[in-house]
Parts: sequence; C-alpha cells; structure tokens
Amino acid sequence: MKFDVIIPLRSKSKGLKNKNILDFEKKENLTNHTLKKIISLKSINKIHILTDSQFYKKKILSHKKVDKTFIRKKKHSNANSKIQDLVCDFLKSFNKNCPKNLILLQVTSPLLSKYEISKTLNFISKKKIQSLFHVSKVIEHPNEIIQSKNSKWKYLIKKRVTNRQNYLKEYFFITGSLFFFTKNFIFKYKNLYNEKSFAYEVDKINFVDIDDKFTYEMSQNLKKMKNRN
Repeated sequence: MKFDVIIPLRSKSKGLKNKNILDFEKKENLTNHTLKKIISLKSINKIHILTDSQFYKKKILSHKKVDKTFIRKKKHSNANSKIQDLVCDFLKSFNKNCPKNLILLQVTSPLLSKYEISKTLNFISKKKIQSLFHVSKVIEHPNEIIQSKNSKWKYLIKKRVTNRQNYLKEYFFITGSLFFFTKNFIFKYKNLYNEKSFAYEVDKINFVDIDDKFTYEMSQNLKKMKNRN
C-alpha cells in the first residue's frame, strides 16, 4: 500500500511563535526533522506541505517527494479552524490522481520515531481499515483526576477505587501525532476519525506535543536521552 503524507503547518501559533520551524536537533528545524525521517520510506508516495506561509516554504527542504505547491487559505489558518476542513479542501484541489490513503503527521511531535511510523504503516497495509490514530497510556489514572472551579472540586470518576493495585481499566489519550484515513472516509464522515477508527498504541516516549517553551525544551532533552541509549 502506498501513502500520501499531509503535514499541516500554521504560521500564527499562539503558545510558541513559529514553533513548526524551530531548531530541534543539530540546527535542523522541526519540519525538516520530520521530513528526513519519512522521505526514505518506500511506502510514502508524496509528502504535501499545507501552510499559509511563504517564509515557512523557504525553510523547508526541497525533495522530489516533497510538494509545497498547495496554498492554505486564510479561513483554514486561524486558531479555530478545523484540520478536517483543511484536508478536504486540499483533496478537492485535485482534478485527477487524488490520493486515496493519507497519513497526517504533526511536526510538533518530534519524538515519534521513524521505526514507529514505519511499523504503523505496515500494520495499516495488512489490515482492512479506513481510519487509525495513535494513542498512549495516560500517565495519571483518571481515578486521581479532579475537576476544580473557584476552589470547589469533585472527582472526575464517581465510582473510585481506593488502591492503585485495584485499577481494572487502562486509559489512553489520543496523541494527535499521527492519523491515517482514506479519502472516502474523510469525505463521508467529515472527520479524521470516529468511533469506528482503530486506536493504535505507541509508547509514551514517542509522544511529546510541543506547544510552549517547557514542552519544547523537554522534547529536546528527551531526544538527547534517546540518542544516548
């Protein structure tokens, strides 16, 4: 199975300015760091950069697999815009040879390894699925999570377990780092995933979402640790 990769890059990020092109490793920006991981994968057909910034395009490496021609519209580039609307707009731009199997990657999850991406693509190729997303186990069990407002609080889970050893259920969160969906799926459901999608577990070390200075520095330190190991 062949895949087309979509990499959405919005230039006006609020938490961390120009986070998509910040230096990550060996003065290589986050976008190029992701591109170099996947360019050599044989199952990748094309990598499409969906950005609203010409400045970003100049910072992104040139390669025969990398397509930087799509112009992201303003209505799909604000903080409230939905990523699925951008993807549908992109797919509608094809007169013919529209990609059928799509992977969406977020460059702000730089710890997602080439091995893990390749393993996910191999899994998708073997299974007859229309949609998949990465999940990881939560660090803190929901049993310990509270809702708080104006100094008043309550437990998220009503029927609580007193001892950690008695936690029966495992809870996961959607990492947002990788999504797979077919063209037919996103046009039918107008979303990247739904309750019919496959939840594919990855180890916590593969996920840190860079959204502020703290997570940016943490991801760099974790990458150094991974390299030493």
